[in-house]
Amino acid sequence: MDVKSLDKIKSNYSGAVSEAQRRYKDAVSTKTGVIAAAIAGQANYEAQMTNSTVLKRRVAGLNKVSDGDWQKAASTTGGDRIGPGMRAKVDKQASGFAPYKSALEGTSLPARTIDPMANLDRVRATVAALVAEKKRQMGE
Repeated sequence: MDVKSLDKIKSNYSGAVSEAQRRYKDAVSTKTGVIAAAIAGQANYEAQMTNSTVLKRRVAGLNKVSDGDWQKAASTTGGDRIGPGMRAKVDKQASGFAPYKSALEGTSLPARTIDPMANLDRVRATVAALVAEKKRQMGE
């Protein structure tokens, strides 16, 4: 399997930083229903928590803010942090991907065919290689 070099992967990742920052801010500015979804998730939260005072405080706090409040805070904080955060992690991302790159390079794919269902075997081989590498890293 042909996989880009780590230098190219690092370069592509690094080059995506400003675009990711813009996309993040755009997504935050159009996301709605966040507060309602958080309130709707209360049952899951309660299943993990035992302090009823904390639970009541969460709902009261959520009811004090709007989607607009959330959008402004998320855009200002997250949008401004994602770019520098990605820039700071270029080497970590590349080194973390290196074993997966190696696993992919060692994967032999069946030839492409005109049968789309048969071509799924190419996907299966790719997923199997990535899962095997993840298990190897986890000591399984």
